[in-house]
Amino acid sequence: MDYNKYILSNSIGYQISNAGRLVNNRLNLNFKEKDYPVTHEQYSIMIRLWVEDGLTQSDLATLTGRDQASTSRLINSLEKSELVKRVQHPVDKRTNLIYLTAKGKKMQIGLIEQAIKTIQQISEGIDPDDMKTCMQVLKKVSENLS
Repeated sequence: MDYNKYILSNSIGYQISNAGRLVNNRLNLNFKEKDYPVTHEQYSIMIRLWVEDGLTQSDLATLTGRDQASTSRLINSLEKSELVKRVQHPVDKRTNLIYLTAKGKKMQIGLIEQAIKTIQQISEGIDPDDMKTCMQVLKKVSENLS
């Protein structure tokens, strides 16, 4: 490889990272415009709990691809906003189970609507076949790095 001809903005890593940052910013903006006090990171925790409420912090870290410390900070923030609560595990007293509160459950439809809106904004002007190919390529990139 000729390192003198390397252009950062032409690299797939840069494009994926930049697009991901822009998607997250847009999702945050869409949440904020509808007065949802949630970030894309917090949403990633909540959406897992909508599927299966009562997960451990370790389960949530694994499912969201985050480390324990950042997952703990997200749960703390969601707990302060009264969107989740910690409940001591009935068998393992050292472990807490994370549950959505009624307030957190109530936000599900609205937050998912904003996620769908974001996907529509992302997809605007892109041929559906191109989007399908893009998704296949991104899945393969993820597989290659897993």
